[in-house]
Amino acid sequence: MDETDEKILSALVENSRMPISKISQKTNIPDSTISNRLKKLEKNGVIEKYTTILDPEKVGINVSAIIIIQTETEKHENVEKELPKLKEVTDVYTVSGEYDILIKLWAHTLDELNDIINSEIRTIDGIEELRELIVMDVLKEEQLTI
Repeated sequence: MDETDEKILSALVENSRMPISKISQKTNIPDSTISNRLKKLEKNGVIEKYTTILDPEKVGINVSAIIIIQTETEKHENVEKELPKLKEVTDVYTVSGEYDILIKLWAHTLDELNDIINSEIRTIDGIEELRELIVMDVLKEEQLTI
């Protein structure tokens, strides 16, 4: 990846629907170069997918939470396998330190969040302990940029 790729990716992160002609105007890179570079970036897995970012509040999702989870050592892999299956969970990370996994999840209401935690997450075999942190305000939340 070089500076040309970075310019193209930067434009796409800003707007993944930006036409090649607009990227060309913005970066002073010829259309054909952009087209070829995009194919290469897609083929090499640098660009995994093009997506839409929703405003949670505008689609009625008003609560998000970060949960840190401690797993039973011998059942850790089961927890790793089961958490990503939950549609409300958008991020799953294994982490170092006192806890083993960190997740982010979304719900329409606090009651729904409570139900997800108690009926779905706590029932996963191998979860030993968890701590919930309800997000009060988002100060910055962005996609990876170049």
